[in-house]
Order: sequence, then C-alpha cells, then structure tokens
Amino acid sequence: MPLSASTRGHEPATGALRAVLVAGALAAASPLLQARQLAGTQVNELKRLDIEQLTNVVVTSVTRSPQPLSRSAAAVSVVTGREITSSGAMNIPEAIRYVPGVHVAQLTASQWAVSSRGFASVNSPDLLVLSDGRSIYTPLFSGVFWDVQDYLMRDIERIEVVRGPGAALWGSNAVNGVINIITKSAEDTQGGWIEAGSGSGERALVAAQYGGEAANRAYYRVFAKYQDHAPEDYPGASSDGWDLGHVGFRTDWQADAADAFTLQGDAYDGRVGEVSPAVNVIGRPGPRPPLVVGVGGGNVLAHWRHTMSGDSDFEVRVYYDYTHRNDPAFTDSLGTLDLDFLEHLPLGRCQAVTWGLTGRTMDDSDHGKGIFALNPPDSRDNLASGFVQDEISLPHAVRLTLGTKLEHNDFSGFEAQPSLRAAWDLSDTRTLWAAVSRAVRVPTRIERDVDVAATDPAGNPVIVLLGNRSFHPERVLAFELGYRWRPLADVSLDLAAFRNRYTGLSSLELGTPFLDAATGQTIVPLLNENLTDGHSTGLEGLAMYSPVGWWRLSVNYSYMQMSLAPLGRDFNRGRFYAGSTPRNQFGMQSYLDLPHDVEVYGGLRLLSAIESMPEVVDGTGDPGYQELDLNAIWRATPHLTLSLEGHSLLHASHVEFGGPGERSAIERSVFGRVKWQL
Repeated sequence: MPLSASTRGHEPATGALRAVLVAGALAAASPLLQARQLAGTQVNELKRLDIEQLTNVVVTSVTRSPQPLSRSAAAVSVVTGREITSSGAMNIPEAIRYVPGVHVAQLTASQWAVSSRGFASVNSPDLLVLSDGRSIYTPLFSGVFWDVQDYLMRDIERIEVVRGPGAALWGSNAVNGVINIITKSAEDTQGGWIEAGSGSGERALVAAQYGGEAANRAYYRVFAKYQDHAPEDYPGASSDGWDLGHVGFRTDWQADAADAFTLQGDAYDGRVGEVSPAVNVIGRPGPRPPLVVGVGGGNVLAHWRHTMSGDSDFEVRVYYDYTHRNDPAFTDSLGTLDLDFLEHLPLGRCQAVTWGLTGRTMDDSDHGKGIFALNPPDSRDNLASGFVQDEISLPHAVRLTLGTKLEHNDFSGFEAQPSLRAAWDLSDTRTLWAAVSRAVRVPTRIERDVDVAATDPAGNPVIVLLGNRSFHPERVLAFELGYRWRPLADVSLDLAAFRNRYTGLSSLELGTPFLDAATGQTIVPLLNENLTDGHSTGLEGLAMYSPVGWWRLSVNYSYMQMSLAPLGRDFNRGRFYAGSTPRNQFGMQSYLDLPHDVEVYGGLRLLSAIESMPEVVDGTGDPGYQELDLNAIWRATPHLTLSLEGHSLLHASHVEFGGPGERSAIERSVFGRVKWQL
C-alpha cells in the first residue's frame, strides 16, 4: 500500500519455563509466611486484599450512577489506586495490562497499542478514554495520544474498564470499551509529598505535591512532575527517548449538604522521540532523523453536583482542553470545549431514570509539512447529544436497564445507540447478566479531509488519497453474557462471553478517476469506503484467591477469535485486523504483604502470537512472548518509602507489537525510587 502510518510490533520471546518457575515460587512462598504475625498498622493496609470489598467496589461507568461491581450488568473491571502503587505502574497502559479482554502492547519508549476485544493498533480506534469525565479521544485519527496521558499515579483513585459497547451512555466511539480514569479528591491528598527515582529505563523521575485546606471543607492540591525516559533498543538512526514536564492543581469544596464543587486543571510540555515517521508515503521522501515531536497542552475542568435527596441529584461539568503536536510530518492544534449535564431521578419505588445532555465544539488546525495534508487544514466540528436510561427493579431480584444515546455530529450526522441490560441476582454471591448493545465509530478528520498524493505529485496520472464525506460510521451490534460468583469468602470468579457483529468497517478503495481542471492531471482517488463486515467471539475470565489477609493471587485469561470479510479491494489490508490481537492472553498477579512493612508484587503475562497486522504488506504477524515484572516496597518509616522495581525481567529485550522498522525492542529495566511524606 502506498501510504502507511507508523505502528510497532514484537519478535519471538523465550523463557516460558523460567516464567512458570518464578510464578510457582511466588505462590509457594506465601504459605511459608502464614504463621507470621503482622503489626497492627500493617493490618490496616491489608484491607485492600479483602475479596468481598474488591468485588463490591463501587463503579459508575456502567450506568453513570454508583453501583457495586458485582451487581453490574456489564463486563467491567476496576484497577484500584492501591493496586497501581503495589505494581509500580508508571502510566495508564501499564496499570491496565492485566485487565481481561484488554490488550496492551508497548511499541516504543512512548507509544502504546491499547485495545479491547480486538482491532489492536497504535490508534486504539474503538476505545473511548475518559479522565474525570473529560474525553481524551482525538478526532484527528480516531484514537488516543498515549504519550501525553501523564498522571501522578498516586492521585488515581481507580480506573474503571468496561469491555464492550458503552455508547448508550458515553456516545460514539465507545464501540469495544470505555476506560474511565478517576482521580482522588483533594481532601484525600492532604500534606506534602516528594518522590525521586532513577533507573536503566526511566533515567529520572522527580515529583512533588502539596495539599491543604483553604477554608472550611475547601481542599486543594498542587503538583509538579518531570520524567526523562531513555531510548529503547532500536537499530535505526532515530531515538525514541522522551522527556515531559507536567504541573497541575485540584480544588474540592463541599459548600453545604447539597452542593459540591470541583475545579481542576493541568498543563504539560515535552519532547518525544520517534523511530519512524508518523506518516510515510512509499516512494516519496519523508522526514529525516532525528525524529522528535514537540508536545504541549493543558486543560481546565469545573464540576458542580447538587443533591436534592438521597436518590436524586444533578451534575454540571464543563471543560476546555487544548493539545498541540509539532510532528516532523505535520503540526496539529486541537481545542475542545464541552458542557455536560446529568440528572438522576427516582420514579416510584422500583424505577430510577438517568438522563443527560452534552454539547461539544472542537476546533482543529492541522498543517502538513510536505507529504501529509488535510483539506481544509482548519475545521470546527460540533456535537450535540442526549441520553436517557431507565433502571427497573423487577420481582425475583431481576433488574433491567434500558437506554439510548441520540447524537448529532458534523462527521456523520444523526446516530442512535441503544442498549438493553439485564441482571439476575441468583443469591447474595451470584449474579447472572446479559446485554445487547449498538454502537458506532464516527469518521475522523483523516477519513473525511485527507488530501495526500500517494504517487509522484508531478506525474500523470497521480494516485491521491482523498477524504470521503460520504464515509459512514462503522457499526457494531454486541451480544454479551456474564456470570459472577463468590463461592467462598476468599475466592471470586468473574466470567464474560461476547459475540460482536461489525458492519461497514473502513476499506480503502479505488474511486472513479477524474480530470483536475487546474493542473490537467488525471486523478485516481483512493477513498475510504464502508466495505468490510465481520464478527468476533470471545471469553474473558478473572479469578481472585486470598486465603490469608496478607496475600492475594489474581489470575486472568482471555480468548478471542475474529473473522473479517472485505467486500471490496481492501487496499488498506483491514482484513488483517482479524489477527492483530493475540488469540490467548494469560496473566497472574501476586500481592504479598510481609512483616516489617515490606510489600512484594509479582506480575506474569503470557501472550500468544499476533497472527497478522495491516501495517505489514503481507500481513505477517509476530510470535507471542512472556514477561515478568516485580516490585518490592519497604515503608521504612511513617514518612519514608523505598522501592525497587524490575520490568520485563525474563529477556534482555523483546518486541511486543508492530511492523519491522516501526518499533523498538523493549529492554529489561530496573528502577529505584524514594518517597517522602511530609
């Protein structure tokens, strides 16, 4: 294909036997410690390991109202802030690696492929990502710039991951999943805190934060952070090392019993290295190394919640988000203004209605540097939507949730995205649920406005990749079935199965040639058309076991099979997405709290082969791999915490995803950090 976008990939990995031996050692070591007595202060820390608490953690992403995870009629997982601290995760992709049904692959030092239930790519096109209700999904290429999604990880309260469509509540692009990152209230981060660390991969990490009380029940925090990451293993001329500075604040004020206000914001600036151009046209000269992207941006968000009674309230959220990227192939600036209203209302004793309205304006300016171009380069796109959801409690512990999102956007026009969910509480410890949902992924600026010569622009004829304003949304109809069971106080099981039917997927096709009157050239257009259909089937499972209060073992497994049927020429090789996600994924996490305030974490992951990738002309995939992460934490004093982390320990380096020449090998690394609580 003449036009290709940068992605990365992975190579063969060995060490499965070592991985199994290490995992066995983690499991075998814990019974030897069972008789040890723990200090009272440490017992308080171990409350995070209680299985009942973990299965009944409150989630809001399924119905946009609080409900226990165990009763949710959706495939939802929660990564708690305590688990993030234990694992030593440095960013969001690392934090969600072990969520069943989610594929996370690192391409370079800064780039990630994050997907849910298939279509793995650097773009994450079918996954909607939210940060405290703020969408970080870009309309440029249908995805997320993971390299600038930076957080003080200690400030994250939890990450809710919903696999499957969430469009009935959250709108378009929540096709195969929703990731909702929820940060802590300023009230929960009082006092001073500093952190410093260095290692073989992360060369420098420095962060500081201070939280205080400005007035009666008005709390605040301010923070600053800087990271410098070394390049990963890449044989080419360009380096993927990066550095990023980040500052921010948050205030929370409980004005009275009825009204609560939040104001928060942050800003960042950095330089991100690339191993290959973001846009490359085969046969045409492109950007030359070194390839460095200048990134910067910021946002501010205000939230007001007013409570009318114990079961009725409304919320108003408004935010402005600005991002800028100075890429070797283009410059892009995006400003997003969003206003969101949400209300919860009871209807009698057995019903509760949630409804809301959203208005959004996106101003995007994208200018190419010789190869890549959008026509027009500047665009203002609007979105207006509303949703309504009815939760109905029926006899015999049956609950129904019916809802739909009605949306109008400037990319595809009017969209309706309904869902029906049902849950049956068979007992206090068993829940059976089912769902059927419809969702769409709307076109992007590239699909609508792109204008790139794929052959010599001075030739005749010339093949041009052109935007198609008649390109329709990609659609999915999803069927899901799930079962949650806690057979014993220290054992839980969460299973989910799905069958997705996709229609109108993107396919790059030859259009009708025409004569350009201005140049006299014959233009042969390449257009995105909705000419691929398909389906996927999968099973996801998570089991947790905590025989003693100071040890928990978590095991997850995912299986997925996809089939895609192009109805046209399929010049973008979209059919190869059928094999771009590992068919089998296995993960195991062990959390050990030892005497003397020592904590040990181990995470083992095994992924089967990636069978095919659109980024490679012949669709060649990559063999699977196995890796192990360890983290040891010592709370030396009430103020001082030391930790030593090892990442990807089974191999000197390994490749996880992408085509040759567009990826790095991720190296084994060790990182040490010091934290001081003032």
